[in-house]
Amino acid sequence: MNAPLWRRSILAASIGALLVGACTTTTSPRGTDGASSAANASPARPSVSPASSIAPASATPPAASPSVGPEPSAVNEPEPSEELSGTAGPGCGTGAKGFFAHRGELPDALHFGGTTIEFTTAAIGLRNGTYVADDAIPAGVGLEPDEIAVRVTPGTHIILRGDGMTIAEVEVRDVPWATVSFEGGLGDSNAKPTELRWRARSDGSISVSAPNEVGDYMVEFGPRWHTTCLVGDGSAYSRIKVVAP
Repeated sequence: MNAPLWRRSILAASIGALLVGACTTTTSPRGTDGASSAANASPARPSVSPASSIAPASATPPAASPSVGPEPSAVNEPEPSEELSGTAGPGCGTGAKGFFAHRGELPDALHFGGTTIEFTTAAIGLRNGTYVADDAIPAGVGLEPDEIAVRVTPGTHIILRGDGMTIAEVEVRDVPWATVSFEGGLGDSNAKPTELRWRARSDGSISVSAPNEVGDYMVEFGPRWHTTCLVGDGSAYSRIKVVAP
């Protein structure tokens, strides 16, 4: 795991085509197995690529939507002298003004089993497709050497959820915890990851199947999520200890 397991991007055109047009209406995900799409409110699935940065591919926004400006950081406040485009309302608004008006919806944590884990946003935008931004995030951010483990028996279903958000779909993989090393506050592993099965639930959470073999594992999540007005993706890490029944 020398770099993030997923290369993430959100295209303005994809958002306009795949997400609901009215940003005041949320969409519950459909139950799925494996890596199938979990909700029509989620953007296109990210490609799997060992890249250390999140770089959106080029795309032309729908003609009916306002033009999307440069790609500012998804977490930085605008400069005081910077003139923001769009409107703050009604509803979710449009452009940069709409995004910053609803920036309080940004998630910074997820819950996995009985633990709370750090969540780092990568690509993000308004659900109506009028604003897109992204951040480059390093592999292993938020993972700790003394990470609290979720202790389960083989194949146990563990719930991944967020507060005030719907996790529409996720990519989730594990590597043996013994292969993880830490440098500069970041976790890293050269082991080949194994995909874990998951299923989207009607309450906006995800059911993840624990590994079938007894052992200690590091788990990486690449969730696609949405709130009332925002849509995005990102990464989170946790630890699973699978014990004999």
